Amino acid sequence: MEALKVFTKRSSALDFFKKHYCRKTRNYLTSLVQLIITPQQELGWVAKNFGSGKMFFSSRRDQEIEVENLGSCQVIQPESVFLYKGKIFWYKFNKVTKDYSIIFVKIIHSITFAEQLYPNETFKFCLVKNKQNNIINCAWVSDNRQIPIFQDEPEYNQQKVLLEPLSLGDEFYFLGKRWYSCTEKGKCILAELPLH
Repeated sequence: MEALKVFTKRSSALDFFKKHYCRKTRNYLTSLVQLIITPQQELGWVAKNFGSGKMFFSSRRDQEIEVENLGSCQVIQPESVFLYKGKIFWYKFNKVTKDYSIIFVKIIHSITFAEQLYPNETFKFCLVKNKQNNIINCAWVSDNRQIPIFQDEPEYNQQKVLLEPLSLGDEFYFLGKRWYSCTEKGKCILAELPLH
């Protein structure tokens, strides 16, 4: 996964926007700075600036543009997952640094990620196989979509694969590791087993 071309830590965004405010305490700025995705599918940080409306800072580092209406933007709430360029990220609190960071989720272990993105859909765990019956990925699958679990693996054509649903406790081998599906707090998850 290519690196995000935006600040990945909220503290960095807060530091960037400090110059716009008389009161520069972190607590004050925290309520004014949010992570958003624009209607043009650009990820960035927005700061509510009382003098000039809302300022948006994106991958064009050190360049700000004014945003007239946040109503058309997707505001990413802390502790939530979001889709960006077809990949799942987690806007997560780090207890050690006391900061929020954008984390690329390499392996979507839990069904809760899919359910958070699409709360009105029911997902099941499936192996994704090619025509030679080889596992090329796994996915959380609903009637409307597939969310690949191993996000670092090459993308595949969803119309040209076979989906094999697995029951809880079923084991399989993929990427040189042994996996199985189970439950944690009542939710389906993918877990790794020792090879022997």
